[in-house]
Amino acid sequence: MKKQNIHRLRIAAILLACAAMAAALGGCGIRKASTSTQTRTAKVTRGAISVTVHGTGTIQPTSVQAVSSTVTGKVTQIFKQNGDPVNDGDNIAEVTATGTGATTDITAPMDGVVALSQLTVGTPVQPGMTVCQVQSAASFNAVVNVDELDIAGVKAGQKADVSVDAISGKLFSGTVQKISQVGVATNGVTDFSVTLSMDDSTGLMSNMSASADIHTGENQNALLVPVEALQTKGADRYLTVRTTSGKTTKDTQVKVSVGLISDTQAEITSGVNEGDTVVLPSLAPTNGTSINGLNRNSSDSSSSSGAAASGASSTASGGKAS
Repeated sequence: MKKQNIHRLRIAAILLACAAMAAALGGCGIRKASTSTQTRTAKVTRGAISVTVHGTGTIQPTSVQAVSSTVTGKVTQIFKQNGDPVNDGDNIAEVTATGTGATTDITAPMDGVVALSQLTVGTPVQPGMTVCQVQSAASFNAVVNVDELDIAGVKAGQKADVSVDAISGKLFSGTVQKISQVGVATNGVTDFSVTLSMDDSTGLMSNMSASADIHTGENQNALLVPVEALQTKGADRYLTVRTTSGKTTKDTQVKVSVGLISDTQAEITSGVNEGDTVVLPSLAPTNGTSINGLNRNSSDSSSSSGAAASGASSTASGGKAS
């Protein structure tokens, strides 16, 4: 009888363990994940948009003139060193002519500062040989590098806000004067040089580090949508417009014309009206679909959401997603 009781207890323990395991498995059972997500929408609003392009570079003098000797000889005296201020006609160095022993002075061609001078006593010189430069000290330009993705929006005459690392708390005003037509590639990134004339050069010195925000466009009364709502097919842009009639909701793809584009907002110049509802891409992608609505498993790669150029920034009002 004792052995039978022990046997019954073992069977009961096994049954209890199985019941507990079944309960655990039931609580952790695999459930089908919901792929449904709430559709996000936004209203077409009217507001202001301002787009800027950023660039970094240095402060450069507006005028640079080469200085050369007029005779063959050797430098016998130095009157001005690199960085020394000079007025037009000041003596920079004295040269003793070979053969005659006559002395001739090398003079400054304009007001400014001496730069890139390699002159030392005993340096041989010849007529026309550049011995140094004189750079303007009263007026400067900011020369900044702009990314190739942003350069198309930069035009001569556009205004810019320039900050200089060495002069904190002051914002200089500049104007786009020249845009280089030849880019320089560094580590796979191509930049274009943009020269900004400065309205005020007070406190500026050559080669100071500078950065600029160039105002490439603005509209105070624009129709705006979130930039993520834009879709692209070839060269055309589209928005998905949602209309509701009673309990029926209809989404229609509408071709639109686009004006200014910032990091967050896009200006729509035709195709939709203020107050229209546009559909935004899902934030919970499934089946290989990105949050911008680009199906990475589809062979049709012509439809994707628009995006602003990487270096541009802006401030804009209106167009909050729901």
